[in-house]
Amino acid sequence: MPATTYRIAALLGIGRLAALGTCLGLCGCVFGHGQINHCLFMSPIKNSFSGRVHFRDYPAADAVDNVPVLALDKTAYVYSPAQSHLCLPVNDLQLVGVAEFPRDIIENSHVGVEGALITAVTPRQHTRFLVNVNSILPLSTGK
Repeated sequence: MPATTYRIAALLGIGRLAALGTCLGLCGCVFGHGQINHCLFMSPIKNSFSGRVHFRDYPAADAVDNVPVLALDKTAYVYSPAQSHLCLPVNDLQLVGVAEFPRDIIENSHVGVEGALITAVTPRQHTRFLVNVNSILPLSTGK
């Protein structure tokens, strides 16, 4: 074989090797993760959220579900590998694990919530993601 054939073969091999290296380097990366769109991770990682509580009615097979939903102050981005390799935008989170809300948390209350994110898996879970609440506290309105 002439020398130019070896050079071409070597260049093609280097290109394939570079592509393979790039793929391996990106394997496991969370697309969208960064300072602007910081991705939140699922349970057992605990996250903090702020927003307004709304008690929403959803039709169920045997009755109406009245569930607390946190409308976030700003869009959160969640990494859920079971659903996507991209970080998914979230604006509403159903609050679970709260037996009784404090008296000062009523409809449209501005609150801070800490808890772990879980994925909805049953028909009674009405948002894509839920927060298993560890703590919920009212935030001052600045008045």
